[in-house]
Amino acid sequence: MLRTLLYIHVLLLLVSVPVAAAGPGLIDQELFIRLVPPDHLLEGQAVLSRADGQTEWPTAFRLASQAAIDGVTADGVPVPYLFNGGLLKLALAKRITTLTITYRVYFTDPVPQDTVGIEDPSLGVTATIQPQGTYLAEASAWHPRPLGTNSRFRVTIKGPPGLTGVTAGRLIARESGETGTQTTWQTRLPQSALALAAGAYQLSRDDLGDIQLLVFTGAENAALAAGYLESCREYLQLYQQLFGFYPYAKFAVVENFYPTGYGLPGWTLLGSSVIRLPFIRTTSLPHEIAHAWWGNAIEIDYQSGNWGEGLATYVADYYLKELHDPAEALEYRHNILRDYKALVAVGDDLPLRDFRSRTTKRDQAVGYGKAAMVFHMLRSLIGDQAFWSGLQAAARQGLGKRYAWSDLQRHFEAASGMQLTAFFRQWIDRPGAPQLRLEDVSARPVAAGWEVSGALSQDEPRYDLSVPLRLETATQVIDQSVVLTEREQRFTFTVSERPINLVVDPQSSLFRQLFDEELPATVNNLRASRVPLVVVAKGSEALLGASRDLLRGLQWQKAPVLSEAEYLARRPGDHDLLVLGWPESAVLRPELPDGLRVTGQQFVVGDKLYAQAEGVLFMVLAGHENSHVAGYFLPGSVAAAQDTARRIPHYGRYSLLVFSNGRNQVKMTWEPLRSPLKILFAKEASP
Repeated sequence: MLRTLLYIHVLLLLVSVPVAAAGPGLIDQELFIRLVPPDHLLEGQAVLSRADGQTEWPTAFRLASQAAIDGVTADGVPVPYLFNGGLLKLALAKRITTLTITYRVYFTDPVPQDTVGIEDPSLGVTATIQPQGTYLAEASAWHPRPLGTNSRFRVTIKGPPGLTGVTAGRLIARESGETGTQTTWQTRLPQSALALAAGAYQLSRDDLGDIQLLVFTGAENAALAAGYLESCREYLQLYQQLFGFYPYAKFAVVENFYPTGYGLPGWTLLGSSVIRLPFIRTTSLPHEIAHAWWGNAIEIDYQSGNWGEGLATYVADYYLKELHDPAEALEYRHNILRDYKALVAVGDDLPLRDFRSRTTKRDQAVGYGKAAMVFHMLRSLIGDQAFWSGLQAAARQGLGKRYAWSDLQRHFEAASGMQLTAFFRQWIDRPGAPQLRLEDVSARPVAAGWEVSGALSQDEPRYDLSVPLRLETATQVIDQSVVLTEREQRFTFTVSERPINLVVDPQSSLFRQLFDEELPATVNNLRASRVPLVVVAKGSEALLGASRDLLRGLQWQKAPVLSEAEYLARRPGDHDLLVLGWPESAVLRPELPDGLRVTGQQFVVGDKLYAQAEGVLFMVLAGHENSHVAGYFLPGSVAAAQDTARRIPHYGRYSLLVFSNGRNQVKMTWEPLRSPLKILFAKEASP
């Protein structure tokens, strides 16, 4: 399973756990599970048989290391076994038809109450059974997992009154009474392991053909079910058109009691605070549905790189914007390049071949963003028909298999008739991104009108690129592509009227390294800082404690702190600044952009006045004095600071934020001042 991305304002991570692909053979497992939440206890019985009756019995099973085994029988007769370190070993004669394992396990992982600043998207929870709810990840081995062999499952989950258990497969039965509940699930696709969740759920359901659409929520969020069912139907229909038949018997949206966003085979587990966010239905939900094909039904060969996150990001987070509004799609591509520049330091990159899962912001910028751009460039190279045909062939032929990047390459080559080794080698095996330059550009009048010429170059190491160029006149837009395989390639445009500007890659269709001048100052710059410095403005000393969640969210917990007076006395350079409060000294006060004013306890954004008592202004500006970037946190009160501090790091792509009574009112990203890849021509001359 997959680690995926969930956007909460900017992002909250959606996570799941890699599943190891199994070898030949197939085991049928009937699991009888009883949950006892007050005791954190799972009581289980696994009845196993060989699906074809011929496969050799596995010699070892993985089971939670803290499990207590009550008995192991073969065809009803006790058999000897060895259980140590989570590995159950036994020897079974081939004639044995049924193996039964009875066991008990306590799952007590603590769930953090405060998640601000935690980079691990699993929150450190692998398995927990609590009165508030249950989550057991596949990696917890809460049921016996035969090594080297996949299983089909029938799972019956019993619990106290009101508790419903959810896992993979089709919902077969759900019964509730005074003594407790019982829910039964049946999988049709072989899997190596299952995850399980349980809670006090209300069930809403619909069908799309033979696909069950299910929503399990608590009472407070039950009103959201109809909207989620509608969205599930919409995205399943879209993706079946793009990829082919949906590989699972159901898709379920399930509420969790702590803030998660997990992608699982045929279902997604969303925290109570997450599921009610209005944008989740149009961002995270289609991403998780896409993962049903890319990462679940077709598993990922993690040793050769996790391609699933980039593909799900491209066909969901990006492609839906392309369908809705090309301008939104362009902005998304811009943001991928900006995130990469802001979050990935030169020399601190990794090739996509080495990306496994998201553990840092850098990993996210590479494994999600860069990978999505690779799929975009591939689609541009081979064309829409070949791209979608290649994905359809992969979905059809890869079902139940483990795929590497090379397997996707094979399908795209077959669909396009093109040899793609060079493309995949430079984008998958190599870290970094090309750095392009415009050189020796001139415009001169000629008999036919105007001739614009110049050189397009790249830094080492060289890439094989087709670089889009756009020349604009008062009435014309002329596009051409420059094939750049060496360090430099010259180009020429001939147009009938005076040129206005020349732009390299105007649609951000090429993954490349931005120049510093192309990157607006944003929250992400603070988050990626290696030289942070906090400055507390005079009279704002109380904000330091109130900003604790802001510092944790930015990973600035260990940043040195200076008072305004100490800063003025030392004037330290080579830092990124975070200023708490509005400085008294003009030295620390920035030059504000047009439309922004700060006066006393009020600030004005555009034409709107905000009283700082309820309002909070946060902005990040380009280097102030000797700093790289400077952030300013201007809350109207300590209470407003405490309420808003934890929210700000989630808005990584933005330069200016305004909150009022805890709600975001304005989010804005500065426009870059200029780009070395854009030439504005002088207006004086005429032919």
